[in-house]
Amino acid sequence: MNVYGHFGLSAKYYCHFTSPIRRYPDLFIHRVISDYLDSNSLIPEERVKMYEIQAQKYSESSSEAEKQATIIERDFDDLYKAIYMERFISKVFNARVASLTSFGIFIKLENTVEGLVPFALMPFDDYYVYDEKRNIIVGQNTSKIYRVGDKVRVLLEDVDIRLKRLDFRMLS
Repeated sequence: MNVYGHFGLSAKYYCHFTSPIRRYPDLFIHRVISDYLDSNSLIPEERVKMYEIQAQKYSESSSEAEKQATIIERDFDDLYKAIYMERFISKVFNARVASLTSFGIFIKLENTVEGLVPFALMPFDDYYVYDEKRNIIVGQNTSKIYRVGDKVRVLLEDVDIRLKRLDFRMLS
């Protein structure tokens, strides 16, 4: 059995986008292609202008919807990671330094969960400073340095499900 074109659109010629959020732009471009083919490649100028306006409008709304979907997806992931991790309060984990800030160190566990080690939960009762130029955290008394990618041991100190926040204590 020979099958030509797209099985769902019953179209010989078609385009395909990979994201489900782009279904309407996918349908729109199929309309344009169909019009182009049906008119023997001679779409009237007024319809070309209409398509240009619609393409701009649909691409902007699709991009905004995709951005919003990404935000919602990340928020959802953070919520369920917090719910999952609540049962591990007071447990010790291996982690890596994921990023550095002026208020603490973000770490990433081997299971992809991320959390914060605020400076108040750093070891050695030291005072830590973020050196933005060198992108390091430095202990003022001990000269201990933390860099992105460093392996560390952390203890899960607290989970705030409402804020989707995990606080860790640095052990090493």
